[in-house]
Amino acid sequence: MPVIFDNRPMHVLLAQKGLPFAALAFLAAIVWWAVEQEAPAGLSHPGWRAIIVFALCLVLWISRLLPLPVTAILGLALLPLLDVLPAHETFALFGNPAVFFILGAFMLAAGVIKSGLSEHLALALLERVGSSPRRLLLAMLLLPAFMAFFMPEHAVAAVFLPLAWEVVRALGLKPGDRYAQSVFLAMAWGAIVGGVATLLGGARGPLAMALVQELTGKSFSFLDWTIAAAPLVAGMLVTGAALLLLVTPVHGIDVGSVRKTIEQKRLESGLLNWQGRIMGLLMVVTIIAWLSAGHAVGLASIALISVVCMFALRLVSWKEIQANISWDVVLLYGGAIAIGKAIAVTGAGAWLASWLLPVGAAGLGLLFLLALATLLLTEGVSNSAAVAIMLPVAIPTGLAAGMNSVTVSLVVGIVAGFAFMLPMGTPPNAMIFATGYVNAAAMLRYGALMSAAAFILFVLTVWLWWPLAGIGVMK
Repeated sequence: MPVIFDNRPMHVLLAQKGLPFAALAFLAAIVWWAVEQEAPAGLSHPGWRAIIVFALCLVLWISRLLPLPVTAILGLALLPLLDVLPAHETFALFGNPAVFFILGAFMLAAGVIKSGLSEHLALALLERVGSSPRRLLLAMLLLPAFMAFFMPEHAVAAVFLPLAWEVVRALGLKPGDRYAQSVFLAMAWGAIVGGVATLLGGARGPLAMALVQELTGKSFSFLDWTIAAAPLVAGMLVTGAALLLLVTPVHGIDVGSVRKTIEQKRLESGLLNWQGRIMGLLMVVTIIAWLSAGHAVGLASIALISVVCMFALRLVSWKEIQANISWDVVLLYGGAIAIGKAIAVTGAGAWLASWLLPVGAAGLGLLFLLALATLLLTEGVSNSAAVAIMLPVAIPTGLAAGMNSVTVSLVVGIVAGFAFMLPMGTPPNAMIFATGYVNAAAMLRYGALMSAAAFILFVLTVWLWWPLAGIGVMK
């Protein structure tokens, strides 16, 4: 293999390599300077330092000078170091029930994948899509959406990405083909939209639940989230389907070869083994328990009992599971919850709210403003980071305006899931962009239409559906 040399001048290479170090040193200097300053009027000394830590993490989360979980660890370490919160109180926040709920959910999702249940289900559903290229395209949107009701969106994308590759290869499509591009877009959009429907679809929902509980002592249930999000999810799936059918040429696409490929893969995978069947039954029982008893017993307790049952029944091994758990999300959770708690208990959140609250903004107007800010932010950072950034400020802002803190957390948590325009917004976007079949300009253009539709449908959902569902905006 030939060796490739970088012929750029040495000073250019050194500048490029040294830029992140210079940026981190500059940030450290600013933090050191800010810590030495007196707290602004109306803000306590710990509150000022909590804002410094929050601002530092905000910059690092957006700039990605450090990995997201490492930034959360840094924030976690700085809180006791700067006397914002006692060390025992800071690190105890890793024991928040939402952390263990999402950990259990990730383990169960890994079990679904490793037992073969997810692949068998996906293949069985794809085999029944018929011979129409339009129906195939809709299947690549709706099937990932359905699976994202029960699995994290990144896990769903990991299951369906190889299937999307098989579809494109069976059709003989090359990079640049618009139908191939739409197949990948459909897969990503389905996983993203479906992941908003329940707390299992991603980390942002449980994180929103944990933050509102730590900041206000109130929370919402598994069913509350689904009731609030269901009309919006349904509307977005209809919008995505309409947009894909409108912009995708289907002339000359013969999906007969796709059906043969799917049939061959089903033959190769064989019948679903007993582990997969029992895993499916365990997931059904777990979801029913979350819906019916989650608020009383606790989502985390149910998740962990199900995980224990999964191992007790020998459905998977620990070695298979640990490689598929997003430990970075767990670390991000602990740091984000601790920073949010510090913002609340030191009075920094209320102080920020007094500065950020728009004059005269209240009720639905303020709610829609928070939703728009979240929607824009989640395009540039991961949706979990967007929740971690927005909620510590949004909840005090909402409380200052007399709004229901649980409703504010639902708004930020739900809207943070709709990242369509850029690869860095969510893992499904990054995965399809890496295939080379999705044009960056097309992702931005069509993603902007999807994001605009998400905001409009969110406004209609809050205005028309939430009052009927008993979700109040004001206290």
